Formats: sequence, structure tokens, C-alpha cells
Amino acid sequence: MRHWTGRGAGALTALLLGTTAVQADVTAAEVWQGLTDYYGDLGQTVTTGSSVTEGDTLVITDAVFASETPEGSTSATVAEVRLKELGDGRVEVTMSEEIPIAITAKPATGEAVDMAMKITQSGLAMLVSGQATDMTFDFTADTIGIRTEQTEVEGDAIPMTLDATLTGNAGNYRMVTEGARNVSSTMTAEKLDFAVSGKDPKAETDFAASGSLTGLSGTSTATMPDAVDLEDMSAALQAGMTMEGTFNFIGGGYVIDGKDGADTLNVQSTGGAGSVNFAMSRDGMRYGGTGQAAQIAVQASALPVPLDLSVAETAFDMKVPVSKGEEAQPFGLLVKLIDLEISEGIWAMFDPTTQLPRDPATLIVDLSGAAKLLFDVFDMHTPAPADASPGEVESLDINQIQLTAAGAELTGSGALTFDNSAPMPQPRGAVDLQLVGGNGLIDNLVAMGFLPEDQAMGAKMMIGLFAVPSGEDTLTSKIEFKEDGGVYANGQRIQ
Repeated sequence: MRHWTGRGAGALTALLLGTTAVQADVTAAEVWQGLTDYYGDLGQTVTTGSSVTEGDTLVITDAVFASETPEGSTSATVAEVRLKELGDGRVEVTMSEEIPIAITAKPATGEAVDMAMKITQSGLAMLVSGQATDMTFDFTADTIGIRTEQTEVEGDAIPMTLDATLTGNAGNYRMVTEGARNVSSTMTAEKLDFAVSGKDPKAETDFAASGSLTGLSGTSTATMPDAVDLEDMSAALQAGMTMEGTFNFIGGGYVIDGKDGADTLNVQSTGGAGSVNFAMSRDGMRYGGTGQAAQIAVQASALPVPLDLSVAETAFDMKVPVSKGEEAQPFGLLVKLIDLEISEGIWAMFDPTTQLPRDPATLIVDLSGAAKLLFDVFDMHTPAPADASPGEVESLDINQIQLTAAGAELTGSGALTFDNSAPMPQPRGAVDLQLVGGNGLIDNLVAMGFLPEDQAMGAKMMIGLFAVPSGEDTLTSKIEFKEDGGVYANGQRIQ
């Protein structure tokens, strides 16, 4: 199943989504050979029922794209592919409007799953140009979709459905095979509509979700060195395999309905523009995304009042090394939640007398640094021992820390290095912190009855040990980690 979800689906979809910048002649046979070679590089086998030439058209029937691993198998069948030479060096590709897919998962632990799915398309127009070692597929399609036909777990049919459709599609897909195989693509689509549902009659649970995204666009690139086994991801990355891509949309929303016995749940969400990005190579792996102007409304039988949330901006970005080495490699983490607001009904549940300011809340965590890995993350043959440390952090930069909520704001930044020669890593460096409105927040919590007076006094005294006043209800603190092993707060040793 991993073949399909990780690579095979994209590969076969490329046949559906497949500039005429390279001006040269390409033949129908070369186009078909290039496609089968590509799938072969992805670990798939391609068989055909027949391959005949009818005048200027190569006709392929019952083409099966299959892969198999110890954990399962995948096969997709295209009843007919027609590759017509247009006489100007280009080839027109048409194919069946439905492509059945069979997926079998047989994990070492867990339940066996058999799934029948179908890729569909309508109005597909695809032209291939270039030459045998450099082909570009330009395409448009009215619709491209995928849906489930049947799902079985341990032989029992499961009422689960998935239906997703892209409309108004256009783009190109280029394959260059001189040396390593280089693949690049661009795509746009007017809209993505999706719906998914499932039910467990024994547990009396069911759910349904549907939604859409508008104004989609994306780009991707990948390099696959010759003669690499993609089942051995560590070896493939070390040989030079790379992949990266971005996906953007203008707006969208979704609705979720769920039921668990007598409990019910309804979630409705709308949002503005967003993006997703990914990259992977021997230099590291990165994944991230952004979102704008999201609104979420939740109604649940377990909640006494509806829950309404809105957030102006969200962001997540994570970068981690994947290859062992003698030199430290960069890592990073970014989390943003800007201007989060909740409905007045929720505020009134725990603050009916309006003791706390209703200002929007913000959370920002921006970290970066360098770490040395002692093991390859994707090495299946010699994984890291369970009791071994995966690596050593050599430096950590706190670029920004910000937490704003209920009338108080904590901010900070700093830089640390680590001495890994001792049994426990020893930090060196400093962190600067500032708290504005902290005492006011504590006083409000006391007034609300959330915090006893004696505990509030103890909290203020504890904060006073680490911070010094620098303005009206403003405290600052400089935490230093020095060469003597001591930890200092504003010049006073605390450890």
C-alpha cells in the first residue's frame, strides 16, 4: 500500500496530469517506453494485454501498473491508452475515463485491509513534446477524481466512502532522463470537492465530512538517481534522491458530522488562503504550511454551549536532519497562532464577571539550531538501538517566543550552545525574557476564585527570584548558563 499512497498514485496520476519548451520529435513508442521506465524506477511492474499500431496511433490495452511488498500490494488497470503521432513531433495521449485500483494491506501487526478504488477523468487533453530523454506532458482536464468502491477489513465489508474531484485542471509534467531522472510539474485547478464518510455499526459510531478548496496551484520537483531502490529510502537519499513541492489554495471550508452512541458533534469551518510545502534530501526533511482567516464553529452534545473560534493566521514549519554525519546539521521549528479569539459564550462559562481582558491570544515559537545525528533516520537495516541517543544538539537559537493572552504577554529570545562531552549536555549562553501584565493576571485569577491568595503570593515571590522590575507591571530576566556550570538569573546564581 505504501507504493500507491507514497509514489505510485502520483506516478499514475502523472499519466492523467501529464511546456513545449523543448522543440524536438518524440514518437508514440518513445512516450510509452518513457512512462513504463518511470514506473519501473518507482518500483512498479507494467504489463499489457496488447500493444498494436493502428496507422499513426499506438494502442495499448489492459495496461496493469502493479507493486508488491511484504506489507501488501497495489495494482491499477487502464483498459486502453491511445498515443497518436500528430505529424509535428508531438504525441496526443488519450485513455479510458475510469481506472480501477486494487489495494491490499497485510501489515505484520494489525488488520488486513482490501480496498477497491477508481481514478476518473473527463475531458482530458494531453500533448507530449520533446524527445525521448526529455519529454513534457501538457494537459487540461475538465475533471479528475478518485473514489472508493469497496473496503474490507479482515474480510468484512466496511461502510466507508471517499470521493474527491478536481475541476478545471491544467498544467504540465516534464521528465528528463539524461543521467539521473529529473521530474518537475506544475498544476492549477479551479476547485477541489471532497466527501468522506464511515460507520461502525457495532460501536454505534458514524461520521461524515465534506468540503472544498478553491484556486489551487502547485509545483514539484524530484531527482531519482539511476538504479536506486526506493524501498531503501536511506540509500536512495544518500545516492542523491531529492524531492520538494509547494501547494497553494485561495480559500475553502469543510463540515464534519459525527455520532458516538447518544453523543453528537458538528463542526463547520471556513478559511482564506493557505499553503503546504515539503522537501526531502540527504541534507534534511522539511514540512510546513500556512493558513489565513480561519473560523470554526463547534456544536457538541458534550458541550454546554456552542464553541466559536477564529484565528487570523496560522503557520507551522519543521526542519530536521535525516543523515548521520560528523558535522552538525541545521534544524528548526516554527509555530504561529496569531489573534485567536473565542466566542463570548465560552468566556462567560469561566469569567462571567469579565475580570479578564478579551483581547485575542497569540502564540509564536521560532527555534533553530544545529544537531549531529548518530544514525540515519531512514536506515531500515541498521536502526538506532532503543537505548541509544539518536544524536547531539550542538546549538539552539531561540529566535522568538511570544505568548499573549488574558492581558499578559511573555516574550523571549536567546542563544545556547551545548557541551556534549559530559554525561549530560551542558548548555552555555543566555536567554532574555520579559513579562508584561503578569501581576495583573495573577490578581484577576485571585478575584475570579481560580487561585487562592496564598498561592498567588507564593507565585509572585517565585517570579521575583528570577526577574527584576523594569516598568509598570513589567518584569525582565536574563538567564545565563556559564562555563562554571552555574545558572544565573540577572547576575545571581540560582544553581
